[in-house]
Amino acid sequence: MITKEDRKVVVTGMGMITPIGNNVEQSWKNLLKEESGIKRITLFDTEGFSCKIAGQVKDDGYRSDLPYSRGTYFGLAASKEALKDAEVVNEAGILDEMAVFLGNSGTRTGLDDFSEEFKARNLKELTLKNLNSDSQFDKSRYSAAAETIAKECNLSGGCCSITTACASGTQAIGMAYESIKAGENTVVLAGGCDAMITEIDLMGFCMLGAVTSEYNENPTKGSRPFNKDRSGFVLGEGAGMLVLEEKKHALARKAKIYAEIVGFGNAISGYSILDTPPDGENLAQAMKIAMDEAGINKNQIGYINAHGTSTRDNDSSEAAAVIKVFGEDVMSIPISSTKASTGHLISGAGAIEAIFSIMALKDQCLPPTLNLEDIDGKCTLFHIPKPLKRTIDYVMSNSL
Repeated sequence: MITKEDRKVVVTGMGMITPIGNNVEQSWKNLLKEESGIKRITLFDTEGFSCKIAGQVKDDGYRSDLPYSRGTYFGLAASKEALKDAEVVNEAGILDEMAVFLGNSGTRTGLDDFSEEFKARNLKELTLKNLNSDSQFDKSRYSAAAETIAKECNLSGGCCSITTACASGTQAIGMAYESIKAGENTVVLAGGCDAMITEIDLMGFCMLGAVTSEYNENPTKGSRPFNKDRSGFVLGEGAGMLVLEEKKHALARKAKIYAEIVGFGNAISGYSILDTPPDGENLAQAMKIAMDEAGINKNQIGYINAHGTSTRDNDSSEAAAVIKVFGEDVMSIPISSTKASTGHLISGAGAIEAIFSIMALKDQCLPPTLNLEDIDGKCTLFHIPKPLKRTIDYVMSNSL
């Protein structure tokens, strides 16, 4: 019998759809080829918007004829890839006990469409009777994506929607990991999805001054984490999903194992809804918790996938946290932000970055940060401007 004390958690399947690829293989290959998925927005007319660029999923990565919102479709596509990769699609016994832990921000595209549906019909017609599962109202609910994934993939082990903004995807994976460690679940499909390249979301980010408006004519240069001249993030869209499994269960069914998840740290600053504290104290706390739980020391970390959004405050705060944790050893630990290639997928960000981190372990090759041209003195770290071959045993993925 497996006890809580010896339950280990491994990754046995992965799936993703990103602005640089419609699956894991394409996305990873193009990341190492230093490709950017950031271009002019074509999903709607950007006239009047200060920012006109984003990381859109390629046209062949989305099917508009299916009854799902854009974000839900991405989550479902990544889920199906992950389940196929884990070789559990036809394993009814495993699917029956598999839970879903999904980070997402709700589905604004569904909400926008519902407002049009509402305006086209009177309130009396919009009753629960005719608001069926294909209605725009149903697509717009925060839990819709997780429920759709569970339903379409025949997963019966439970369903949990997590909405903690840009940390959602990572938190979903961390909570799934903890649930398996605690003996609450044996197999979990976990990750995040989002599709916030909408008029209402972009308008909000423009009003906040959070997105860059300086690279509309040169989109691939727009996301530039840790540079002196960074001026805001670039929105992205897509999804990343992972099959997490209790290790002995995975070994018993002879599953391939990509990596073991050994620690998860979670903290909150209460500092601001928009910014992280300048000293990075609470991110440092989360990193320390994760390493303590893993039972490793800071010198064993071989690579850090940074949150690295390309905003003024985030990047300097994250750099301060990394320096606080790793001290005099900080210049020996490579770090990169893959958001320079994909843009910021919000709730999907941490999930695709967890997969990129696992692929770095698998291939012993670290992905670069694009556009590293003039590094901010406050962000003096071991940056990776080009793919770097390196022997590593442990990686850390940060989300804020």
